Amino acid sequence: MKQLNQKKFLWGTATASHQVESGNFYNDWWLWEKEGKIKTGDSAHPSCEHNLRYKEDFYLIKFLNNNSYRFSIEWSKIEKEEGVFDENEIEHYLNMLKEMKIRDIEPILTLHHFTIPQWLYHKGGFENPEFPEYFSKFVSKVVPYYKELANYWITINEPVIVALMGYIFGDWPPGIKNRKRAFSVLKNLAFAHAQAYDIIKEKKKDSLVSIAHNLMIFKPATWNPLDYMVCHLLDSWFNMAFLKTIIEGRIYSPIGKKEFHPELKNKLDYIGVNYYTRSFFKFGIRGFAEYKRKNVPRSDFGFEIYPEGLYEVLMRLKPFGLPVMITENGMADKKDLYRPDFLKTSLKSVSRAIKEGVDILGYMHWSLMDNFEWVEGYSKKFGLLETDFKTQERKPRGSAYLYQKASLINPNTDSFDF
Repeated sequence: MKQLNQKKFLWGTATASHQVESGNFYNDWWLWEKEGKIKTGDSAHPSCEHNLRYKEDFYLIKFLNNNSYRFSIEWSKIEKEEGVFDENEIEHYLNMLKEMKIRDIEPILTLHHFTIPQWLYHKGGFENPEFPEYFSKFVSKVVPYYKELANYWITINEPVIVALMGYIFGDWPPGIKNRKRAFSVLKNLAFAHAQAYDIIKEKKKDSLVSIAHNLMIFKPATWNPLDYMVCHLLDSWFNMAFLKTIIEGRIYSPIGKKEFHPELKNKLDYIGVNYYTRSFFKFGIRGFAEYKRKNVPRSDFGFEIYPEGLYEVLMRLKPFGLPVMITENGMADKKDLYRPDFLKTSLKSVSRAIKEGVDILGYMHWSLMDNFEWVEGYSKKFGLLETDFKTQERKPRGSAYLYQKASLINPNTDSFDF
């Protein structure tokens, strides 16, 4: 297994620019919000005003005993108009990075987390054949500013979710329900990632570059072999196709027909994994459908609470021979009833996977604070810190104190004693 020269285990939390910043008026999601597509009628402005209050938020990160922080920069603020880059916005994120360095917080810098500039949205967005080139121009612009302060990079957050939610379910912009177009988007995102990877490595060779890839556990609802077949296909499509494409350089079904592109090969230095839940599926006359089991604990999002699954997905990644970073893991739990046990079991899953040979770089809990949860508005509370959106006060939940204690442990050498 490839080993990285790492001095410490990274403990942190994760956020996304559109979900926590004010002033996001220039991307596709702002248009979506103005069209009334958010279930609660909310909009992402002003959200947590993280862009104005990041120094106070970094203080809270250190209060949690965290030594890292995953965040994203907002493309649409930096490039409001095609080819016109806002130096003030670039400088803003540079100042954030400088402040992190002062506080000994290791940044995990995400270049793209779901949103795109409105000018690109009107040109076809992710479907535009030139999307990888547009993204590359943005990456080429910003990386030289940040390369000396950022060692860990995420090019694209959850590319499969972008295609699934925006082009199959149609719940996210652009609201399309067409599988063929979704697979075209995934192909574009694979090339966009590969080009961004090359740009970052060219600017700073020892940078560590990945994606944040959502992995879900698919389980058959019954012993019917057809249920097993459905889960195998879903696992191949949702979990493995994109990942194998940018590791092996072969575009796997359903993204493509296994055509080989050498420029896609070996474009990960580590695997960033986002894990939340498992789902059960069954085969039916009209195809397959999710089977909602009764009498099982669920988060406020309706996800089955299954923290043991983090161990399972980490072991699934072991054969790739790459280090792994948990780039997101958490749950919506307004009352903080289930999160403490979820967190305990998740961290024990991390410890178990390490003992069984998985090279784990760090753990980023989703999220630092309650924020704007896309089409769910402010109704879903993922934060270790409770956010009062009227006063902007952040208040630690009980689970925050648990994470504060856990973050003092090095799971490579010590066990969790909860």
